[in-house]
Amino acid sequence: MLASIVPAAVLGLLAASTFPRQAIAQETVPDLGEVLQSNKNLSTYYNLMKKYPEVLFKLPNYDGVTIIAPSNSAFENIPGTQLYAIWNESDPSIAIPLLEYHILQGTWITGAISSGPSHLLPSLLQDPDWTNVTRGQNVLVNKQPGDVIVFTSGEGIRTTQVTGDIRFAGGYVQVVDNLMVPPSRLENTTDAFKLSAFLGALYASDLLESLSSKQNVTIFAPRNEAFQRVAGSLDKLDTDAVKKFLDYHVVPGRILLSSDLSGQNLTTQGSHNLRVIRSGNNLFLNSAQVVQPDILIANGIMHIIDDVLNPDVPSATPNPEAATQAPAFPESTASGLPFTNAIPCTVSCPATTVSSGTLTATTRSPTAPVSTTTSTDAAAPRRTGHKAGIAIGLVASLAALA
Repeated sequence: MLASIVPAAVLGLLAASTFPRQAIAQETVPDLGEVLQSNKNLSTYYNLMKKYPEVLFKLPNYDGVTIIAPSNSAFENIPGTQLYAIWNESDPSIAIPLLEYHILQGTWITGAISSGPSHLLPSLLQDPDWTNVTRGQNVLVNKQPGDVIVFTSGEGIRTTQVTGDIRFAGGYVQVVDNLMVPPSRLENTTDAFKLSAFLGALYASDLLESLSSKQNVTIFAPRNEAFQRVAGSLDKLDTDAVKKFLDYHVVPGRILLSSDLSGQNLTTQGSHNLRVIRSGNNLFLNSAQVVQPDILIANGIMHIIDDVLNPDVPSATPNPEAATQAPAFPESTASGLPFTNAIPCTVSCPATTVSSGTLTATTRSPTAPVSTTTSTDAAAPRRTGHKAGIAIGLVASLAALA
């Protein structure tokens, strides 16, 4: 049966790799198929990998992988999650990208993570219908009190590790309690986090499509209360002025975690400087405080802030002792939330149809190819290389899965 699913070139690799495979066997390190088959709690995932062995052909040639393997109960939980509207294990255009998103590039030992900030790790998911970041769509991982390892995916979905650091010839398996959700496009993520004024402003200024399609971005999105506080001032702005202040909320070409931000100046999309100020555990952009950090989107990352940034007031400075900061625009309320009438019904109304290219409001297809990104690797989970190469583990895994 192996010959029916493994191309001749790979079968040739099997013959050429006899000695390295014996060396691995002498170390008593099981291959991936043996690990999955022996763990009864992974039988659903094991069957999916057998159904789509082509996923294994996308594994890197070197450096190993870390597999975030959903438990059987994780698949049983799908009806209560954001994946329910699109999940179809018989549709390769859905199942394969989701399987790829659960495989991280590099071998990461979660037991070596220190408690603290999240770490940004790339997955194997590079399908441009699902992602628009460099290397592969990202996953956040951090260690919380009690040595709890949490993987965070699109729209802040949290997945908890239940069994960690299961070694196989080519990397590690981390068993989790729920499936991860690939990050959504900007319009869907802002809708999910109730950032309707920011979303409406992007529509009103015709910036949404270009910003959603731009690769590797960091976005600072003001919450609705921030827009309401200065609604009277914003209502007076023409389209060019709206574009100008929205550009001040975007850092292009960089994916910046909140832990990357401290005591620096950022160059925004409009070529203005944005100051980063950290005071204790509080993080400010000029005088706007980050109130919800590190939300993955299809083309980068988003942080929610409590004020609308004003490029004409770059010197705005926070008072960390104050409960609230003075707004950067003149405070002036107005009836109704600004810009929300610009949101089309296709976004604000429930989705009724689903296809592989047009997903639901929780996970819709991003577009555009991948490019470059900048982020930190400091204090990340310990990464270990396997000089024998992942290709050897690939062949062994395919043999076992057959």
